[in-house]
Amino acid sequence: MRSVNSARAAGTKLGRLHPDIWASDETLKRAIDAAILPQIQLFKSKKQRRADELKGALSSLVVVLVMGLAAIALTTLPNAVLTLPSDLRALPLSIGFAVAIIAIIIALLANAYRNASHAAKKEHAESVQALLQAALDGGREAVYKRRLREGMPLVSANPRDTKRPDRLPTGVTPRGAEHLVAQWMRHLGELRAEVTQFQSDGGIDVAGDRYIAQVKHFSGRVGVSPVRELAGVSVTDSLRRGALFFTSIGYSTGAVEYADKAKVALFVYSAERAELFAVNNRARALMAQGLGVALR
Repeated sequence: MRSVNSARAAGTKLGRLHPDIWASDETLKRAIDAAILPQIQLFKSKKQRRADELKGALSSLVVVLVMGLAAIALTTLPNAVLTLPSDLRALPLSIGFAVAIIAIIIALLANAYRNASHAAKKEHAESVQALLQAALDGGREAVYKRRLREGMPLVSANPRDTKRPDRLPTGVTPRGAEHLVAQWMRHLGELRAEVTQFQSDGGIDVAGDRYIAQVKHFSGRVGVSPVRELAGVSVTDSLRRGALFFTSIGYSTGAVEYADKAKVALFVYSAERAELFAVNNRARALMAQGLGVALR
């Protein structure tokens, strides 16, 4: 694996197959890193080839230096140990000068090699990180799409404060959807949740003591703008109530990503099946613990 596109495609595949669509980003990252790292095989870059060339030259000069030092050592041995012609006995000074020059060159090459090796390693690490990030982006997008399709159903076995809504085979009107959501909120623990009046309520359709909610009975997925609007209202709310968003279809990937950052819980309801689904982690936590306490 060498390209960002192939890494993203591999990450997308892993995201589609991951057993837990509600796994945290950190858990997903660990799984993707473990699968992708062994597949990464990068071509040598120009910086890496330059470092290899310097290393080869450095190794050759070290051999020459060792040979020069050995020659100097041999010429200094007494005649009783090693008999050499007189003209060779006069070479140590010349050899020593050459060895000194080689030593200086080796020092310069060693410094150049260290710099080139560091640059090559840094470039390699950045390339690997780019591939891992591309794989994670693909995996996250695949998981988000699965969340949008599947959601997390409300566990009916958990004790609740009020009765859950009944099935409405013919569906609901937009105003009826607001009353349905108010009933869901009361079922989850926001006992004083009520539909707001047709007044300047800042886009809030249902309000309780701890949470405010916006309801969109759309024929398509909710985009980023309505979620951003709700987050803004929640931030300026004098009671500092948490933000809940309910829709009958689902959300765009961008809306889910923004909601995670803005701490907005996203839900999908089905009036016909009397079901409620959590779409992001914040909604999942509220489904588990209920709305009896404010989640910060």
